[in-house]
Amino acid sequence: MKILIVEDDLVSRRLLQEMLEGWGHDVQCAENGEEAWRIFRKGDFKFVIADWMMPVMDGVELCCKIRGKNNSGYVYFILLTGKDKKEDLIEGLDGGADDYVIKPLDREELKVRVRAGERILKLEKELTGTNEELRKLNVRLSEICMMDPLLEIGNRRSFYYAIEKTHYNACRYMQNYGIIMCDIDNFKAYNDTYGHMNGDKVLKRVVDAISEALRLSDDIYRFGGEEFVVILPDQSLEGTRAAAERVRDAIESVQLEHTGVSRGIVTISCGVASFTDSDKTDKWESLLNRADKALYIAKDEGRNRVGMLEETIADESLFPESKNQPK
Repeated sequence: MKILIVEDDLVSRRLLQEMLEGWGHDVQCAENGEEAWRIFRKGDFKFVIADWMMPVMDGVELCCKIRGKNNSGYVYFILLTGKDKKEDLIEGLDGGADDYVIKPLDREELKVRVRAGERILKLEKELTGTNEELRKLNVRLSEICMMDPLLEIGNRRSFYYAIEKTHYNACRYMQNYGIIMCDIDNFKAYNDTYGHMNGDKVLKRVVDAISEALRLSDDIYRFGGEEFVVILPDQSLEGTRAAAERVRDAIESVQLEHTGVSRGIVTISCGVASFTDSDKTDKWESLLNRADKALYIAKDEGRNRVGMLEETIADESLFPESKNQPK
């Protein structure tokens, strides 16, 4: 154990040093609180034994300074004192000391109290390690809760968190954004024909194809079974529609076999919507609702297409910093 001892009396300091080193400790000495404070700030001390009555800075003042410092881990502090009145000892403990030893020092008593301090520091270290592991586990658990385990993309919870932040930025800074709602056409028929395990493989292929068709700044989330939603930052309605068309074409180009439908391949339908000036007074749910209605239009018109409500494309002058260009 690395211990800092603070004692203004040279003889007492050397006797204390010899005792502690004889018990196997690494000892550094200071002759007053001010010197000890300079040494403490430069070193990594978890154990301090200090005399109470010293010139320049006494032991209680030193203890208060150490307690006020943002230390990495707990510092155990034993106060040496010739005071033996109850109110004096209470004062020392109130100052932040963990324990005290009354002078003249009793060798065996000090040894027991030092060992007690070592046990407490060991327990504190173990607890800190356990808490750090719990913190890491909690972070990992939070990540898992935000991810779809099959497709390894954000889930609906993750989408809600992201869209809330995106919509807030759009309202505050007039940063346009678009939404694409995507749904795999006739996916139930695919599962009925090929089985759910093959259906899972198709979901992964579809997600990969969608991701390849998007910009790095765009994010895809699993919204439901075979339904996905994409957030496109800094994108106009027309740019969002163009991005959705690339997504639709990407899925069709993969040519995944689907004998359960007339086209013979897996296709996807998309509905799009984009933030406009009027959305500043609405919640993001209204934008998502428009994209969802646009998706139903695409489905009703025969699937494998991009649907869009009769919206007015946002005035480009509202977003002077935005180029609104599709990829």
